Amino acid sequence: MPEPPEKLSPAIMVSPLVASAPSSPKHAMTAEASSDVMKRSSSCIENKYKCTITSERLSRLRKIVETAVKEHKVFTIKGGWPVIRRELLKRNWIEKYEPTITKAKSSTAPNNDDLISNLPVKHDWESPTAYTEKCEKTIMSRMLQNFDVDFYWSMRKDQSDLLHRSSSYKLMNRFSKSLFASKEGLALLLQQHYWYSEPGVSCVNFPRCYVLGFPDHFNHFVEDFRLTACVGLLKWLIHTYDTENKFGIQSPEGQVPLSSLQFAVDRCAEFIEVQKHMDIDKEYQRVWDHEWDQFLTHYYSVMHKNALFDTSVDHPLTMYYIKSKNILNDLQKYWPEYNMDGWKNVWILKPGNKCRGRGIQLIKTISDVEKVMNLKLKYVVQKYIERPLLIHKTKFDIRQWFIVSNVQPLTIWMYRESYLRFSSQIFSLDNFHESLHLTNHAVQCKYTNVEQRDKALPHDNMWDCHTFQTWLKQMGVKEKWNEVILPGMREGIVCAMLASQDVMDRRQNTYELYGADFMISEDYKPWLIEINCSPDLSSSTSVTSRMCPQCMEDLVKVVVDRKRDPTAETGLFDLVYRQNLPRVPPYLGINLSVRGRKIFRNKNKLRLPPRETKSKDYENNAQMWLNRKQEFIKNDMKRSSTAPTNLPKLGSPGYKGPVIEDLIDDLSKSVKSPKVAKVEVIKVAKSDTVKKKSEGATKHKRDRVSRKRSSSKSKTNKNHFVSRKQQNAKENIKDDDVSDDQKSSSYLEFFNEWASRNKSQDFKEAKTQRDVGVWERETASILKGKNILSGAHSDDIGNKNCVKSNDCFNLDDGNLLPHINANCNNVN
Repeated sequence: MPEPPEKLSPAIMVSPLVASAPSSPKHAMTAEASSDVMKRSSSCIENKYKCTITSERLSRLRKIVETAVKEHKVFTIKGGWPVIRRELLKRNWIEKYEPTITKAKSSTAPNNDDLISNLPVKHDWESPTAYTEKCEKTIMSRMLQNFDVDFYWSMRKDQSDLLHRSSSYKLMNRFSKSLFASKEGLALLLQQHYWYSEPGVSCVNFPRCYVLGFPDHFNHFVEDFRLTACVGLLKWLIHTYDTENKFGIQSPEGQVPLSSLQFAVDRCAEFIEVQKHMDIDKEYQRVWDHEWDQFLTHYYSVMHKNALFDTSVDHPLTMYYIKSKNILNDLQKYWPEYNMDGWKNVWILKPGNKCRGRGIQLIKTISDVEKVMNLKLKYVVQKYIERPLLIHKTKFDIRQWFIVSNVQPLTIWMYRESYLRFSSQIFSLDNFHESLHLTNHAVQCKYTNVEQRDKALPHDNMWDCHTFQTWLKQMGVKEKWNEVILPGMREGIVCAMLASQDVMDRRQNTYELYGADFMISEDYKPWLIEINCSPDLSSSTSVTSRMCPQCMEDLVKVVVDRKRDPTAETGLFDLVYRQNLPRVPPYLGINLSVRGRKIFRNKNKLRLPPRETKSKDYENNAQMWLNRKQEFIKNDMKRSSTAPTNLPKLGSPGYKGPVIEDLIDDLSKSVKSPKVAKVEVIKVAKSDTVKKKSEGATKHKRDRVSRKRSSSKSKTNKNHFVSRKQQNAKENIKDDDVSDDQKSSSYLEFFNEWASRNKSQDFKEAKTQRDVGVWERETASILKGKNILSGAHSDDIGNKNCVKSNDCFNLDDGNLLPHINANCNNVN
């Protein structure tokens, strides 16, 4: 391991040569100011030194820099942050100072004169050893001018920040986008936080909030404000009736009518019916704006001006008390923030993108909100927690640190300690001054603590979490910290980050430290108020002077040590959430696959290539193809001599092939072979009609059909298929009147006509093609059974033009029919 820079000081020789001492450009003096300098004390001149570095020492520094570059231990920090710098130097990292003016990187390394010239000036308070270390760090930083850093720390966005962010391997301390760190962004992102809620893992308590830059948000705020006023009035009625009896509510001199109570009861009842979905097919009486304005005026007089109700109207107050109690008991189920709300209906108005409590004010009327609607700066209006947990009658909030070390998958580290920030004044809702309600240290440092405050509270207005736990123990609720407060803060942070994950920067090797502010209500439930990026880590009080340095040390352990060693210690940071994402296969472009078997071309089925030109070569090739086909048919017919001679039996009654009932009937009557025991013909349903042939055949196909028709002139009938009605009439003719030879000739006529039509047209549907194959297969079997294609006449037929392919017979009528016709003539 290289020796740390702190131990390299003896190699530099320091001599008090004032005349030849180089000066920094920042401290260069003009001739006019030289006289003023001579009048000052000579301490500044005596503190200038000339550093002489030997070549051996310079080589040693070069080796240290090369080792740091190889191990990726080069960092840059903009600003102070002495704790971060000290922790990295302890781990043998080398700092590269970022120049104020960006210069282009040179391809050559700096020479020795550039490295040791113009070194920083020694100050009065610096010891020689400290000054020597500073010079060494400056020299090593100059050696790194052509190398990029591996760790970059900056708390402000500037142009250099974008240059560093372009390298994905560089470790950076800030995300480019943190919308949840603004009040406006957090309010919008948490509107649908319930999608990310999971019991025991993520659940956030966030006071209802509206962004005034959107018109619909303002309308929702007005509705919420009015209904909250109704609930607040009923709460006040029950509380006052229980503590002061009816004399604190009614008076003969009262100016507020009791009808306001009835109005509030009716509006709360309507709200409950809507939540129970009882408002379906039910019409409510419309409440006009002037009626709401009148009610809010009476409400404001009772709550903020201590007005009383009028007793001149004979309405029993006890009746309203009972109604209010029943209504509120039912309303608690549908009002999640019931225990947080008081009865004064106070809201807090905040600028959307400001911090440190600037521009925040409390409001109690809608008119106060309407004033900021036309401003360019967006505001958010949020329900104020009117019943917070108080310590010695003083309001406080909790600052909790957490780190997001990765966004995809989401990884959250939460600090084990937190601290409380107190107000300098006693809490009261009668006074809306910021010193009572804003607990930010930037606000409270401007005010002094009042004398009425309890002396047990700290003078610097801060407690750590251990002191707070001690106070809870004194109050008898020690378990609230581990059972309610701490889990509530952890789940609230996780839920807020999950709701914001889609809009966060997903750059790897990026982390950021955030500060979440929580308020504790009277029921010890933590409420998330806001999340701050770049939280204050200065030693402003005795509590932060101890916690902030420790937090930054542990931060380096998480982002640096943990990255290099997964088993490294992380200090007080605990891993509270790590998202489990399923592994997704890498996208390699369009990757389509087809499953199945390769279809090979049937070699037995010989086809003649298309006839494009009429030439001698084409005729020779055609003759060669015909000879090969006839030879193949002859061999195939010899192999199929054992084919069955009986008629086929069709499969099932659901047959939906072509209508060949007439043809099969004719064949069954013409067959007199003793082998045929019985021929079963399946009737075809009337709804299954023959699909008409396409009449749009080309001229070439028509000529081909006409040539085939002329080849069978002997006894072929050129009529079309006999229709079903005609065939039914023919069935009445006696079998004795027609000879077997005539029946065979009739079949050949039908077959010749059908084959000519079949060859001239293309079947467009797969179903029709399948049925045609069945017809040909069954017909070939019939022919063989009649010994037309085999047996007695096998010698007369020279070429049996029947091709067997895929268990079906394809009949070539151009060669087969002439032989059949000749055979029939011989028989006659």
